[in-house]
Amino acid sequence: MQNHDELILRTQRIDPRAPYPVVHQAVRIALYDEYAARSFYARVIEAFGERPPFANILRSEGQHVAALLGLCERFGIPRPLDPFAHETTVEPTWLANCQRAVVGEIANVQLYAYLLTQVAEPEVRRVFQNLQAAALHNHLPAFRQAVAAASAQENYHAAHGIPPQQAYVSHGPLSDFLERAFSQLGPYAGPIGVFSPLLRRAHPAMLAGMVAGGAGVYLLKDRIGRQRKEN
Repeated sequence: MQNHDELILRTQRIDPRAPYPVVHQAVRIALYDEYAARSFYARVIEAFGERPPFANILRSEGQHVAALLGLCERFGIPRPLDPFAHETTVEPTWLANCQRAVVGEIANVQLYAYLLTQVAEPEVRRVFQNLQAAALHNHLPAFRQAVAAASAQENYHAAHGIPPQQAYVSHGPLSDFLERAFSQLGPYAGPIGVFSPLLRRAHPAMLAGMVAGGAGVYLLKDRIGRQRKEN
């Protein structure tokens, strides 16, 4: 079953000839777009787990939907049907999904910029401006940062012959943290000095395991030393 204004919702353009008030069209278009974003972020979480920034931004999308549903109730606007649970797909890699989210958030900011030129109702404008600001100042920077981190991690693993789909295989919390750290440090000598080339050539999981093992040995020796002092 489709929405009666499906073409308007899909094209995201106000139709002045449609038998619906402009404010109704604008709110329904915005709500439809938030439906799509919410469904996409939920699908990514299903595929890749509860990882930031998708997990926390999904909660934010729920608040956006709630704000627009409040406008529907306030202005007597029928809620559009949400078809995206059955048609939303995700990309095969984490990086590709982060990149898609960036594109989506930019489009969302632009959509609200357009809708704000179409409506005059102060309450509607205030909600639109708040949602636009959240996308521009919160969601978009978070996804851009995720793209940068994912690019570094996939490039680091690719240098060792590991395909992108396997770059996020978990080896435990500590090893995962160290792999992410080395993916950021790998291209730079900086504080790791002459060891930088070695780090770049080392297999990510092996390198993380070595550091984790070294940390365990250090802690064990430290504990033994303290016990001897106490005795």
